[in-house]
This record gives sequence, structure tokens and C-alpha cells, in this order.
Amino acid sequence: MNGRQSGGTIATPVVSLVIPVHNGVDFVTKSADEARRFLEKKFPSFEIIIVDDGSTDGTTAALGPLLDDRVRLISLPENLGKFAAIKAGMAVANGECRVFTDADLPYDLEAVPYIVNLINGRAFDIVVGDRALPESVSLTNARVARKLSSRIFSYCVRMLVTGGLFDSQCGIKGFRNEVADALFPLVTDESFSGDVELLYIALKHNLSIRRIPVRLQRASPSTVRLRFHSLPMLARILRLRHNWNSGRYESVTLSRIASQAYWPVPRCDTPTDAP
Repeated sequence: MNGRQSGGTIATPVVSLVIPVHNGVDFVTKSADEARRFLEKKFPSFEIIIVDDGSTDGTTAALGPLLDDRVRLISLPENLGKFAAIKAGMAVANGECRVFTDADLPYDLEAVPYIVNLINGRAFDIVVGDRALPESVSLTNARVARKLSSRIFSYCVRMLVTGGLFDSQCGIKGFRNEVADALFPLVTDESFSGDVELLYIALKHNLSIRRIPVRLQRASPSTVRLRFHSLPMLARILRLRHNWNSGRYESVTLSRIASQAYWPVPRCDTPTDAP
């Protein structure tokens, strides 16, 4: 997936924050500035990667003055879908920990250092926000119909795919760098059910996943209408098992990561008994 990259690069930041956006000219500069000021207080090094998913409202131009060695921009040539934008950002991220969240920052950014600590400090492979946890807080009032359809869809996903992971669609997730590098290229669905496929692959590879509570500060306007999109999403989900059985999700790296968690062995890049 080719995109135009603007801004500088920095070496091995502690965290990369990937923010996909489509037609966000009204709020994206505020989000970028808020994220930068927050991360400056929390980390000695970081990068923010904003991925413009084919916006037509001047989003790219609006972001221009904010770009530097810590705020980078990827511009996709057309609207390819939210998860396509996330994949594009993850593909160029350099951080030890990679986190993605929604463009209007609906989740309290305090989740980011929590995620980084769990991944960099305690060696979890993936950390996911979960609005279903009792400690999670919502300061918004979603419509009853949206809540109900979301819960029904989440129940179906949980039964078919994710088991104990209740909230596959929460818009903040973090990944260890080598996990992200191996995991995201395997995701084939670049639209609204990419999160489910991502978690399915992670679970099948037995990666360590930690759920955390989140604080939902504002409700993001959703382009997904579950009453119209649920059947196509479920159809994609039902194809996941076929993809796994056909070898589509094979990964030597992910298999090694999972096996080392249970059977740690000393790393040896060259045989010591070679002739």
C-alpha cells in the first residue's frame, strides 16, 4: 500500500501513536496537538503517525504546519478504509510499542502509558481497550438502538471468534513492535471488521493479550451502521476459519514469539559448534 509520507523520522521512539483519519479537517489538528502535548509529558521519545485515508476536505493541508520529526503524515491516494489506514501507519512505525486510536481521540490518552507499561515493562504482546470491563467509564450517552446493535454484534463475535475478549471494536489497541510487524500484514479485511480478524489471528497464534478498562470521553461519529453492515461483517468473520485452515495466517515470527513465552531458550544467532 503506497502513500505519500511527509515530515521527518526519529530512531526507536518508546511509542508510536497511529491515528487514521478521513475528512477530519474540523478536528484533526486539535487532536494532533492534544496528542503531542500529552506524549511530551509522558515519554522521552515518541512519534505520532497520522494517516489521511483519502480525505477530500483539506485534511492533509491543515496538518502541514504541525509536521516535524515527531508528527508524521501518510497520505493515501484514495479512501481505502479505516483498517487500511491503520495498516499503512503501522507499516512505517518505529516505536518499541505501537498504539492506534481514533482520530477525534474519544478515549482518554492516559490509556497510552498504561499500554506501554504492560507491553514494554511486562512483556504482553497485545493490550486492548475493553468498554465491557466494569472499571471502564463512559461519559457519553449513545442511542439505545446503537448500544443494542453493538452488544448483539459483540456477542456474535465473542461466540464465533474471540471468546473472553468482549470488545473487539474498541478503538484503542497496543502492540509490541515485532508483533505488529508480523501481525498487521496478515490482516486481509481493511474495512470495519479488520479488528476482529486481527484478534482472531492473534488468538490462533496464542499471543498474550491483556484487556484494560478505558474512559470514553466523547462518542465518535460512526460510519458503520450495524443494522446494515452486520451481515457483511459476519460473513467476513465466518471466512476467518477457512483462511486459517488454508494457511493464510501462517507466520514463523508469531509462532516463535508464542513458543518462547512458554519455552524460553537462549538466543543463538550463530552455532557455537560449527566446524
